[in-house]
Amino acid sequence: MSDTWNRATHLRRLSEDGPFDVLIVGGGVTGCGAAVDLADRGLRVALVEQEDFAHGTSGRSTKLFHGGIRYLPHLDLHLVAEGLREQKVLARIADFLYHPLRFVIPLYRDRGLADAPRWFARGRRAPLALRAGLVLYDLLGGPGRPGERHRRLDAAETLRRVPGLRPEGLVGGFAYSDAQTDDARLVVTLAKTAVYRGDAVAVGRVRARRLRRDGDGYVAQLEDRESASLFEVRAGAVLAATGAFDLPGVDAAAPHLRLVRSKGVHIITERSRLGIGDDAVVLPETEDGRVLFVIPWLDHAMVGTTDTPYDGDPAHPRPDPEDIDYLIRHVVDYLDVAPFTPLAAFAGLRALADTKAGSTARASREHLIAEPAPGYVAVAGGKLTTYRRIAAEASDRVAAHLGVRRPGRTDRIGLVGSGSALEPLRSGLVRLGVAASVASAVTGRYGAETARILEIMRDRPETIRPLGGGVVAAEVVYAARHEAATTVADVALRRTHLGWFSADHGRGAAPTVAGLLGDELGWSDVQRRRAIAAYEEELAAEGL
Repeated sequence: MSDTWNRATHLRRLSEDGPFDVLIVGGGVTGCGAAVDLADRGLRVALVEQEDFAHGTSGRSTKLFHGGIRYLPHLDLHLVAEGLREQKVLARIADFLYHPLRFVIPLYRDRGLADAPRWFARGRRAPLALRAGLVLYDLLGGPGRPGERHRRLDAAETLRRVPGLRPEGLVGGFAYSDAQTDDARLVVTLAKTAVYRGDAVAVGRVRARRLRRDGDGYVAQLEDRESASLFEVRAGAVLAATGAFDLPGVDAAAPHLRLVRSKGVHIITERSRLGIGDDAVVLPETEDGRVLFVIPWLDHAMVGTTDTPYDGDPAHPRPDPEDIDYLIRHVVDYLDVAPFTPLAAFAGLRALADTKAGSTARASREHLIAEPAPGYVAVAGGKLTTYRRIAAEASDRVAAHLGVRRPGRTDRIGLVGSGSALEPLRSGLVRLGVAASVASAVTGRYGAETARILEIMRDRPETIRPLGGGVVAAEVVYAARHEAATTVADVALRRTHLGWFSADHGRGAAPTVAGLLGDELGWSDVQRRRAIAAYEEELAAEGL
């Protein structure tokens, strides 16, 4: 099994070690989850992603493991129950990425509850309506779900939990439990698990240009986007998990799933600005009949999300000023703060089933799986929380085509970094001079893999230095050696939160990051300067 994961080695293996049993196209949470599943079944797996892992939708979510309380009014009970049940699995297999989080829903005398009927969800009926929904939420989760059952709050306790709430008209609230995660870290950890525990090959910045049938399998024409070179890989089956992007064509035909794209925008600001503590807040009613979340995220707060149709380039969705204004307007409506400029904003795309619902907010969040050609399985849609079940269903289809009878068992496979006590590792970081808050953030990103971070620091004491945003220099070295990072953006925007949590979005740290990456990857001075310039270009593409 592999003990390192770097792009150069895996690119060579991709071009030389075939044929593979299955080629997975798409390095988001579903594709990486399927790589873990299929590799564990004993198959030779190759995974390619045209950008970086978690570059798209899977790194731009609301970062929750949840059933989805906002789906209750639409009676998507199966979807809610599936997510709540899956929490129990995720708390076990991804323990360091599973963070229980309490949510507070304030109730106001003159406000309703999302798009619930006005006659039922306003005035004196609102607490009854919400209690009924939360009782159902608890029941759907079944026994053993992490977190506390819901409880009613009076107005005073609601304000104690969320001091920043506007008190005018506040009559009380409810508290319930869900969980938070780090979506990009989850994706990278899944890919790392497939590599380390399943010997999968995983390469970013490789595009699948087209497929052709070849006997019982496929030949994929792939493009290394860093060198612009083309090469072919053979595989017995293909699993395409391309999210909001088009599927690779087969023999010049372009298969497709019936999808619509929806854009979701989030903003990030300082937590202290909004007057929230450790609890997340549900803003229960918006002007378009939805709910919004205000979520603590380390020392920051994240507000989201919008839900609007999108027909632009899926590679570069950006928050529009209208999106940001919408979020700030609703925050100011509920929290006693003045209009503000967020620290950062990001946009992601949902791939939703095209059910002609008339609104992307009301479109189903169920996933779609199709087999447009024998052995070519395509999957899209779904929720971050249920990635494992979606990946397992798609993997079953692939395994059936290949005649593999071994069932999936990803509900029992701990992800790399899970299953260890973190306090000794956190204490080890503190003893080396890392601030306690930063040490907690590091262990929260890597779990037991923090031991490798400590080894790097001991070997290279200069990597103990902080880079800002709760990040230390040793993480850059680790990302190059063990997480296939090859650009400053890989490190600053996806392996860590440096680009999101620092006021300059990591620009000041970019030379240091490029220098450390260059040491690991053998860059010249010219390549280091180009890496810094490329990071500036990616920040511009993100609107940062």
